[in-house]
Amino acid sequence: MLLWNNPADITYPESLSATQLNAGASVPGTFTYAPVSGTVLNAGNAQSLSVTFVPADSATYATVVKNVTINVLKGTPVITWNNPADITYGTALGGTQLNATANVPGAFTYTPPATTVLNAGNGQTLSVNFVPTDTANYNNASQNVSINVLKATPTVTWNNPADIVYGTALGATQLNATASVPGVLTYTPPASHAC
Repeated sequence: MLLWNNPADITYPESLSATQLNAGASVPGTFTYAPVSGTVLNAGNAQSLSVTFVPADSATYATVVKNVTINVLKGTPVITWNNPADITYGTALGGTQLNATANVPGAFTYTPPATTVLNAGNGQTLSVNFVPTDTANYNNASQNVSINVLKATPTVTWNNPADIVYGTALGATQLNATASVPGVLTYTPPASHAC
């Protein structure tokens, strides 16, 4: 009697081994499997495995062939992507931040995409969706990381004003600083203050 049950599901690219190719017989003999141990089956359900059993006592026992089926599930790619280093507001997302890798070939789609300028704030989510080239054997995969966007420091431009004579009130000629972003400039001492 030849005993062999349908093996448990495996996941691509797990190869066939003694865990699946484990037929038993009630008498001594030799097992020959097709496909052989070490074979990597493509993903798919109800794939046929076959064994041929040749009994050692071939004068008394006949050769037996038995088939079982196995399900090979699609594999899930492994994405490697760490939280990017902090950036400062005004820095566009690029390859330094959007740099996920996978253990199989495929295409990455990022949200938000490259060239996006995020507002300042901590713990902002970056997402990637990965579509493997081999969609027959692998599922799509996704991953999130977070990034901190630090507030930027505006640049204030203000040169030393020309000398003035005592009693001249400070005005726009002296208090003429400019900044790299819109905002309000407050001077000390203020305009109209006589020096």
